[in-house]
This record gives sequence, structure tokens and C-alpha cells, in this order.
Amino acid sequence: MDPYKGVKLNHAIQRALAELLQQGVKDPRLSLVTIAGVEVNRDRSVARVYWSVTGSEEDTVHCERGLRRAARFLQGRLGDMLRLRESPQLRFVRDDSLDRGFGIDAVLKELEAHGEFEDEKTRRRRLALADLRPPADLLEALRRGRRFWLAPHENPDPDAVGAALALAGALRAMDREAIVFAYPDPPAGFAALPGFPGLTTPAAEAEARWAAGQTPDALIMIDCHRRERAPTDLAGVLDRVQQAWCVDHHLVSGRRQPLPGWIEPVAESSSTLVFRVIEELSRGCDGEPPFEIDLDMATNVFAGIVNDSGGFRFPSTLPLTFELAHRLAALGVETAAVTEITLHRRSRAATALLQRVLAGYRYHGDGRVLTLRADRTMLAETGATLADTEGMLGLATAVAGVRYVAFLKQLGPQQWRVSLRSPGGGDVEAVAARFGGGGHRAAAGCTLVGDADEIERRVVDALLEQG
Repeated sequence: MDPYKGVKLNHAIQRALAELLQQGVKDPRLSLVTIAGVEVNRDRSVARVYWSVTGSEEDTVHCERGLRRAARFLQGRLGDMLRLRESPQLRFVRDDSLDRGFGIDAVLKELEAHGEFEDEKTRRRRLALADLRPPADLLEALRRGRRFWLAPHENPDPDAVGAALALAGALRAMDREAIVFAYPDPPAGFAALPGFPGLTTPAAEAEARWAAGQTPDALIMIDCHRRERAPTDLAGVLDRVQQAWCVDHHLVSGRRQPLPGWIEPVAESSSTLVFRVIEELSRGCDGEPPFEIDLDMATNVFAGIVNDSGGFRFPSTLPLTFELAHRLAALGVETAAVTEITLHRRSRAATALLQRVLAGYRYHGDGRVLTLRADRTMLAETGATLADTEGMLGLATAVAGVRYVAFLKQLGPQQWRVSLRSPGGGDVEAVAARFGGGGHRAAAGCTLVGDADEIERRVVDALLEQG
């Protein structure tokens, strides 16, 4: 465990336990307990909690027994408060050492100097692009391999495709073989992305490549962190690739372990993370010559950030987003043209589908929740595809007075992808997690099976509970 992250976790547990002892336990004498410090072991399975009591020896004995009785309750509440996948086992250790107190004071001062007591919004505003640091093991895997398969998620958006194309271009600049899998019926504008015709390969060719011995050294999943987010016709062959990595800006959710790689929710797009990966690779290392970040790579990255930031208007947009946009523009990216082609351009079929979706807007809870729907009948009658729904959520979030938006997109006879947005400042990630999904506070999603009207009712009720 990274030492600095370990200090942060220790302090977070210390603060949470102090709050629980003051307000969350029934035994009033436990309020006499002072949590002097916490030390979590390397695998985060055990936390040693150092405590002391201001009172008599009898009070100390009573508090020691009370802490042991409350250990399971406190451990469970920690998981909820800190959103830990698994809470460490609490082991209470009585502490009478003033030295430890001085040590904790020093740690607190260090954390304060690093801005750890600032609110989350302030910390995010202070981040610079250089603060996003690609993991060393991911960089090593990209330098070590010779042949790569890059797979965006199913129904890919410009962020997934742009990031994949940019990374593929960088790998080719390093004299590597890199292909990006393209899925049927891409939205209008994708073909204009640099390298799309030359770097992409139809997913249906994956089996043939495998049979011909053109197996990859590594699979890179882009804008998702699990292999199953690739289309089902790719799942079988991708499962055979032994080494797989991911680059994703979505929060990890679900019970399955994510792929190794880089998952950084603070970034507004996976393209931002890919740019930092490319930047590190471009410097060269261990005999690898440096290379220039060319206009094609920069254009694909810009396509990703301008779309996933909603034209720089979504809450996920940070100062570092504009820092990156400035650098890409300086490299020669035609920002207005890329925005027009990838964010605003629609086919006639997509426009017809948009008319149907707009006509089906439904408001709930005095207009706080807006739901919209794209089903298979609409797709068949307009000739559109699910990829053509890209950008429709942005229109819905612009409706005045709407706090939450839920977009139901039909994947199968009884299967629906529910995309959630919160233009009013609420937390849709909590709602998505409730239904087995995940994402960000302002943008999240889940997949549900059942009747569309019933799914919509359940999701709306959950959103309205958020306030």
C-alpha cells in the first residue's frame, strides 16, 4: 500500500471512529474514549486502533470492554461511512504514550499542509494535469509488449473510441502493432476521427486473427474496467487473452474484481488518462527512443474530452480539463471542427430517433425527475442504432428545474441500460450502486432486467428519495 495513501486511510478511520463513539453508540461512557491513532496493515485487513480514556481506572476497564463489544458494529459502520469494499478488522490497543500523541499531531499537520482538510471541490480545482500519474506497471506492460488489442466498451462513445485510437497511434509510434476493435453502426462523426478507417478492425475478425496466430501480448480495455463490457461476440476470444489491462475514469462497482491498470474517477474522461499515458511513453525509456505526440493523437484525445465533458459544461469538468484542451489546441487540433463533428452532428436516422425520444419525455415528482426512453421499436422504425442515442442525455439535463434524468435504452427483450444524470447536484452514483451499477456522483448507470414501466418506477422512486 502506498505510504501516503495509508496515512490518509488511517486518518479517515480515526475520524470516523471518533464520530461514531460520540454519536453512534448507545453506551454514553464510550464518549470518554479518545482515538489516539490508527494503523492499517499492508493488505488493509486489520486496523490497530490506539485509544485512551480521560477518567478513572474503572472507566478505563469499562471502556475497554465496551469497545470490544462494539467492535463489530463499528467495523460495519466504517464500511458505509468510508465506502470501503471490505472494512478492516478492528483491534483496539490501549495507548498511554504521549509520544504517539505527538506523532499523530505531526501527521495531522502534514496532512493539513497537503490540503487534506480542504473540501473535495477545492481539492479537485487545485489538481493539475501532471497530478494524474499513470501506474508504473501499466506503462511497463505497454513498453514490454509487441502486439496489442484495444477494445472500447460496447456501444462506444467518442471518449472510448478517441482514447483507443490515440493510444493505438502512440503504440504504433513505438513500432508496436496495435488494433482497435470497431463495433457495428458507429455514430455519425466516428469515421472522421483520425485513424478510424486504418486502425480499427471489425470485432467479427477477432476469431480469425486468433486462429491465424495473431494473438496479442496484451488486451487493453478502454473506458471500462471489465472484459464483459465488450460486445458479446467478442467476449469468447477476449477471455483467452491472459494479460489484460484497463484505462477507465468510471468508479469501480460490482462484485467482480476490475482489471489491473488505471481507474481514476477524478478525470472527466478516459481520453485525459490516455493522454497522460501517451505523454509518459513519448519520453522513451530503457532504450526506447522518444516520439512526438502528433496531431492525430491530439485530435482523438480532444474528441474524447469535449464529448465526455458535454462541451465543457458537465460538473466533471475541471481546470485540468481546460489545461489539456489548451495543450491540444496548441498542437494544432481544430477544436471547433472536432466539436461540431463528434458532439453535434447526427444522421437523419438519429434525428428521427431524437424526435421520438423527445416526444416521450415524462416528468415525475413535480418535475424534479425526467425520464426518457429508446426502445427497439423506435430503432426499427427510424433505422437508428443505440449508438445514435449519444448526446440525448445532454439535451434532457438542460431542461430547467430538472434535478435528475434517467434514460432507459433497450438492449434486449427484457433488458434495459439505465443512464443516470444529476444536473441539479444530486448523487446518482448511489442510486446506480443500489441497482448493481456505478459511475460518478453526477453521471452513473446500471443494467436492469424486467418490464420497462416497472423499472422506470423503481428508478424514479430511488431518485426521489435522494431529495
